[in-house]
Amino acid sequence: MNEIKELLITFVVCFVAVWTLTTFIIKPVQVDGDSMYPTLIDQEVGAVNMLLVNLGGVSRYDVVVVHNESQNENWVKRVIGLPGDTIYAKDDVVYVNGEAIEEPYLDTDYVKSYRQRGSYFTEDFNEVTLGEDEYFLMGDNRIVSMDSRRVGPFKEKDIIGKDVYVIFPLNEMKLVRNPH
Repeated sequence: MNEIKELLITFVVCFVAVWTLTTFIIKPVQVDGDSMYPTLIDQEVGAVNMLLVNLGGVSRYDVVVVHNESQNENWVKRVIGLPGDTIYAKDDVVYVNGEAIEEPYLDTDYVKSYRQRGSYFTEDFNEVTLGEDEYFLMGDNRIVSMDSRRVGPFKEKDIIGKDVYVIFPLNEMKLVRNPH
């Protein structure tokens, strides 16, 4: 009887620990699609840090996991616009508050290979001014990414976590975070 009690206590402690960890600190995530390629590869598995969002907020260029309510899916994207910003793209350049932004996180060889085919990597889109609780998110693979350009800005409450710790496949283990 004592062994059963110890086993039950161990089970409850483990359950509470895992629940606490995945509710407040980290959340498992699987990349589904090519919208962040080559930064993140389709089917990579990892975890996103929820605690960083709650403690430190979200900064421009952070890689975040966001919940898309209309599709009931979690997406991995990059923060381009912060509350109050005005964002648009013209002639393959993204502008925030009238200034062209540098995008060191984009794979220059990948972008260059696409541009050599005669197309823009980032298609033009009209000016969007964000509200006080809105974020403009884009995938690093602009040519295939479903993001704020198509579904609009996301609210802070929709952002689940930031920084992706890829743990599978094992030979691709890495931390993907803000390059600044």
